[in-house]
Amino acid sequence: MTSETGFDVRKYDRFPTEGPRPDGELEELEAAWCGPRRPGEWITAINNNIIGVYYVGAAMLFFVLAGVLALLMRTQLALPMTGFLPQETYNQIFTMHGTVMMFLFAVPAVEALGVLLLPQMLGARDLPFPRLGAYAFWAYLIGGLAFFCSLFFGLAPDGGWFMYPPLTGISYSPGINADFWLLGIGFIEISAIAGAIEIIVGVLKTRAPGMTLDKLPIFAWAMLIFACMIIIAFPSVILATLLLELERALGWPFFDPLKGGDPMLWQHLFWFF
Repeated sequence: MTSETGFDVRKYDRFPTEGPRPDGELEELEAAWCGPRRPGEWITAINNNIIGVYYVGAAMLFFVLAGVLALLMRTQLALPMTGFLPQETYNQIFTMHGTVMMFLFAVPAVEALGVLLLPQMLGARDLPFPRLGAYAFWAYLIGGLAFFCSLFFGLAPDGGWFMYPPLTGISYSPGINADFWLLGIGFIEISAIAGAIEIIVGVLKTRAPGMTLDKLPIFAWAMLIFACMIIIAFPSVILATLLLELERALGWPFFDPLKGGDPMLWQHLFWFF
């Protein structure tokens, strides 16, 4: 198929209409690309334009929530003798503020911009795994909100957003507050890794014809390196949370020096990321 100017359209058509294709494939792809048409489809949407907007909105929501926690902390520091915040509540708010800013805003906000903007920069209709992107967003949103709501029930973690043992061990934190942090952060990081996989494959495999790596926009390069850093660094955080949760739940000696563990192991794993 050649246009009036002699340009061969089929050479650059990523989804040509000729040749063997599964029945109904093109119709399903077009239905996904066009976005939701009915109110109920906004929940099941997988189009990157929709998921990207959701992602950015959720990141901004957690940014605002963390800002409210910061205002509460600063009010207590400005009025220290009034008892505005009880000691336990202040520790919980301090921990939640740092955790939300780092794990629920800073990293997801950058991933959200990548999901929203990368396809347009790469000349692609969508990222390669739209359902994986939708999973990453919904796991992030639902897990983040469930984690944040622990604050309203007095079950929020109170060991600092870095959760250093032995303070967060079962001896000094016998409640389930630390467990909410360990389990919640583990699932949130899995969501971040899923989004990073989609970004890496999208940049490497869905570029427009003729767009070699040396012609990538600088933002696409930044997102590629950012996603690679997530894949390398975040598993160490997941491993650290898993080991500490096993120690708390089963008494396994990873960070308790009385049982042969080493609390410095947590710092090595946590700060590697």
